[in-house]
Amino acid sequence: MPVPQGEVMYSCPGGMDFASSFSSDGDLATLRMPGQPDIELSRVPAGSGFAFSDSYYELRGRGREVTLTAAGRSMRCHAAGRPGNPPRTYAGGGLTVTLLPDGTFRLREKRDGSADPLLDLGEWALEVEGGARLVLRGSGGTRRAFREIGTDKLIADDGSELLQTATSDPIDGRFRLSGMYRDAQDGGLFAPCLVGRIYGVAPGGAEPDLEKAWVDATPSRETSLYVEIIGGFDGNNSITVDRFIDLKRNGACPALASRGAALQETEWRLVELDGERLTFDDWRRRPLMRLDDLGKFTASTGCNTLGGDYVLDPAGLRFTPGPMTMMACPPAETAIEKRFVAALDAIRTAQISGTTLDLIDATGKRRMRLEARGR
Repeated sequence: MPVPQGEVMYSCPGGMDFASSFSSDGDLATLRMPGQPDIELSRVPAGSGFAFSDSYYELRGRGREVTLTAAGRSMRCHAAGRPGNPPRTYAGGGLTVTLLPDGTFRLREKRDGSADPLLDLGEWALEVEGGARLVLRGSGGTRRAFREIGTDKLIADDGSELLQTATSDPIDGRFRLSGMYRDAQDGGLFAPCLVGRIYGVAPGGAEPDLEKAWVDATPSRETSLYVEIIGGFDGNNSITVDRFIDLKRNGACPALASRGAALQETEWRLVELDGERLTFDDWRRRPLMRLDDLGKFTASTGCNTLGGDYVLDPAGLRFTPGPMTMMACPPAETAIEKRFVAALDAIRTAQISGTTLDLIDATGKRRMRLEARGR
């Protein structure tokens, strides 16, 4: 399993989100967490997938899913957004939205009676609750939901349409940003509350005022403090500070909305079939499933493999299984295989909670429960 490329943002339901930057040769992973110094992990042998470790941390993963372990405690996380893909911009009805590959968005909206547009930023995700919605969560708890039509159109809940533009729009402008800041050896680090990402702070502007306020207030060189600024983003995706507003030693960002694992490009491992919790003497015989971004799925029944097509839209989730290999299986595995294929054909909706995926038939019965496989 190849090592991810570049920087990937990982979302950890119930835990702290973090970023990992992977070296071009795949031998080093650098973890970045809000309020902590960078953590460098060296690649170590892995039975499958990839693994990095030092004396305290261990990062293991397959595809979009990883497990981060520290001092024996583990949390399962998944890659946010669509790492490696270019930014996408959609526009229509006075609204322009740019989706960045790290799972963040920037937005510009023309307002009646105002010469200045509304600027906002936050996180985007494909959320599955029966059907599928592209959901943007921004400032003030705002939530905007869209249906994706193909790859070039978004339709909002009020029926308005946004079409993909030929080139991406960085949404230049000045945002009011609050977040956690600390100075580091090679410059400041800022984690805006709305996105949970860590950005470098570009020199110039009001950056010296921000740094001085932090130096005067911090009890430790490793402490991040809550600040408010007016700023934007430069071409290197660093934060530029136009104006320093305030620093609050006891301030903190509100908790981000809970998010689940990504339905697509995640390896899902079957844990329950038609209400029965399954156990396996050999974990390699546990059925698995993966859905790609192009409407195709692959699965293992524990003995044979199959693939086919799937449709995910606001009406729900439906599978159309294709050919399956015909290896002979022991009786117990044959019985599970028949039930797995029958359940797959009956699926009509899906729900994700954290790293658990429930697949439900037309009667509302849960036919399968699967968990995202992070190691």
